Amino acid sequence: MKKLLMVDPDSPLLPKKLADIFHSVVAKLLWTSKRARPDIETAISSLCTRVKAPTVEDRGKLKHLLLFLNQTLDDRRIIGADNLSELYTWIDAAYAVHPDMRSHTGGAMSFGLGLVHYRSGKQELNTKSSTESEVVGTSNYVPYNVYLKNFIEAQGQVLKKNVIYQDNQSAMKMEKNGRNSCTRNSRHIHIRYFFVKD
Repeated sequence: MKKLLMVDPDSPLLPKKLADIFHSVVAKLLWTSKRARPDIETAISSLCTRVKAPTVEDRGKLKHLLLFLNQTLDDRRIIGADNLSELYTWIDAAYAVHPDMRSHTGGAMSFGLGLVHYRSGKQELNTKSSTESEVVGTSNYVPYNVYLKNFIEAQGQVLKKNVIYQDNQSAMKMEKNGRNSCTRNSRHIHIRYFFVKD
């Protein structure tokens, strides 16, 4: 992933005609990723940040993505549910992987069979630790979980189980206990991220 997000400052800019084609193809793939191919979401979110001034390196990344799509053209997108009363959410963050040292968040939700929602994107602020980037990532993705929960309940289906999976123990403790789990070194994490606890 780091190679995908790294930017070579010495890579020459694409000529205008190729830059326009790059922009057009990335826009089409963005549409495709949202409707049929969640597996390319991370690559597309990265390429979307490069459409204003694409370089030869960016074009190479796009070609690599197109080759991957060509090789996986027959893969099926599965959307379903084992149980509409059980929602599972996975959230993860990659710390300081962008050239400006911002982190990257990915999240996905499922009712047990395929994904009903997914998102991958660059965080909007710099964080001071991997724990903080996980808390920020969770706070960025949890609103989608809340929206889906409210939507499902408005359809008359009550959620009996709403589980969020994460892999950072410190972040999980902060999200569960709020300020009670903050040490002197983590008090800089703004209180707005503790709405996850609520």
